[in-house]
Amino acid sequence: MLRKLAIALCACWLLTLTQLGPAAAQGGKYHEAPALAEQVKAGKLPPVEQRLPEQPLVVPVVEKIGEYGGLWRRAFLGPADANNYVRVVYDGLFRFTPDGADIEPKIALGAKASADFKVWTILLRKGARWSDGAPFTADDIVFWYKDVLLNKDLMPTLPTWTQNADGTAMKVEKVDDYTVQFTYDRPATLFLSEVANQDGPDQSYAMFLPAHYLKQFHPAYTPKADVDRLAQAASFKSWTQLFFTKAVPYQNPERPTMAAWMPVTRVSDPVFTVRRNPYYIGVDTAGNQLPYIDEIRFTYFADQQALNLAAIAGDFDMQARHIQMTNYPVLKDQEKTGKYHVLIWPTFGGSDAVVAFNTTYTADPAIGKLMATKDFRVALSYAINRDEIKESVFLGLGEARQAVPAPGHPYFPGKEWATKYTEFNRDEANKMLDALGLTTRNPQGIRLMANGKPATIEISVVPAFGAWPDVAQLIAKDWEAVGIKTVVQIRERALHTQMRESNQLMTEIWNEDTTAFPFTGGAKFDPRNSPLQTLTMGPLYYRWLTSGGKEGVEPTEPLKRIMQLIDTGRSVGHDGQVQAAQELFRIWADNVFEVGTIGLTPMVQGVVVVNSKLHNVPTTLGNDWPLRTPGNARTEQFFFAK
Repeated sequence: MLRKLAIALCACWLLTLTQLGPAAAQGGKYHEAPALAEQVKAGKLPPVEQRLPEQPLVVPVVEKIGEYGGLWRRAFLGPADANNYVRVVYDGLFRFTPDGADIEPKIALGAKASADFKVWTILLRKGARWSDGAPFTADDIVFWYKDVLLNKDLMPTLPTWTQNADGTAMKVEKVDDYTVQFTYDRPATLFLSEVANQDGPDQSYAMFLPAHYLKQFHPAYTPKADVDRLAQAASFKSWTQLFFTKAVPYQNPERPTMAAWMPVTRVSDPVFTVRRNPYYIGVDTAGNQLPYIDEIRFTYFADQQALNLAAIAGDFDMQARHIQMTNYPVLKDQEKTGKYHVLIWPTFGGSDAVVAFNTTYTADPAIGKLMATKDFRVALSYAINRDEIKESVFLGLGEARQAVPAPGHPYFPGKEWATKYTEFNRDEANKMLDALGLTTRNPQGIRLMANGKPATIEISVVPAFGAWPDVAQLIAKDWEAVGIKTVVQIRERALHTQMRESNQLMTEIWNEDTTAFPFTGGAKFDPRNSPLQTLTMGPLYYRWLTSGGKEGVEPTEPLKRIMQLIDTGRSVGHDGQVQAAQELFRIWADNVFEVGTIGLTPMVQGVVVVNSKLHNVPTTLGNDWPLRTPGNARTEQFFFAK
């Protein structure tokens, strides 16, 4: 599957037209949920035939045609866990298929490319409607382009995927109400991969926005004095903050959406609820309008441990996010109750717990200089006893590896690079640290830096997707054994992310889950991506790149080469992408910007608890952030058997 995945993604530049399935209910009649039928009868909704586009999205089912109704119980860890919702609805023009090996239309009808891949045309579904019944047309994409992307107040910097070779913005033009043309001055061979990631995650704007609703909050359409008054009344400092809040569905239930379920409360509420969208564009192969499930409720849990106890008790209907792999044995044991069964969805490579070093850290210049030194990072990689971490935290599963793709993947750079610097060699670590001049120690055995201060590193950890605090404690013990004092700091995700963006983190533990997608989306290898999306490799590189060199720190030569390789990968075909990716991962592993620990396990959102009455959930599924797992399972076709 890994080989199929990479070949399809690399070769997606060959795709000229994509459409999923035939039109449903040809010569027949569409069907709808009983609750919607009652609203139609009462005159509150148009008939289902008028709510669906002329060519609906036809969604194949995993097991069988489903039944309407039911409440999908999920859990989340608060407002910073908004991507929990983003993953479930996967509200994109295009989306990845369940195995991750292809890209299929979702809200859009299809796409076609010019022979040189500089011009892409997206075809929309005639008659598609937002959740409030307003038409969804090319104007909603043009509004995003003209009034959001090109507005410096809303988007101070252009996302790299929208840029021409010279850094200017691509051109987006309305051909007609249901056709939009994107024009680059370079080949954009991975355009569809990028579009499949433009669903508004990580506090960004989706590339299609409800213009009819948002114009009231934009000074290009509403007098700025009026917009400013609205912002002030809502306690915002500027109209841009007001606009962003109004534009994000999980923060504003009044904002129309195209997803299968629409928010009716906010992600800041103790129970975040999304409910069936009566205008959703999807049907099953029998012409039943989707989704089958009426409502999804995300219940707030203060910590991961409480969430896992509720999962073990059978309180959720389908949950992988925040389920700890260390609980897998007890979850399997509890299958005998008949409440649920457990699935495993492993990831495509990378490392399930990496330590990212902030190589632009400035709060303490002495330790910052060390973290920016490759040999220091290599020494600390040698100091980690990965066998102990594997047995203690990963149930003996997986392998010691750096953050590169899995074997069998075309991007895999070779075993030498996957295992580079992963040997547990405390003598070599001490030797390298001595060579860096860290030879003097205090009475506690901690090495002293040139300024006389103890060499101290903080590892920031968010206790979210795995037993990362346990990994951090074991690493801290290993680093102190070679004379580097290490403090493990547990933080809430919102604060952690804020500190990453403001260059305050020294190191952090996260997973590296984008190795199959190094050229597109929010890949962590590209310093041009916002620190909100990446790890704390060097936030000041991003500042330098986005300010034209006026602020921040100039990227090092290895990072400059990585950016060149990413640009190459976006403009060439399969063979060129494989070559560029393998070189990228050799540079990545050699410089250990992220120190990998253990990988190829289901630790991160790969242990799936499924209610025994919930059907059409795939037993195997491509599991990765760019796939928006479980959104790539086509969640609208999940259903409860009565």
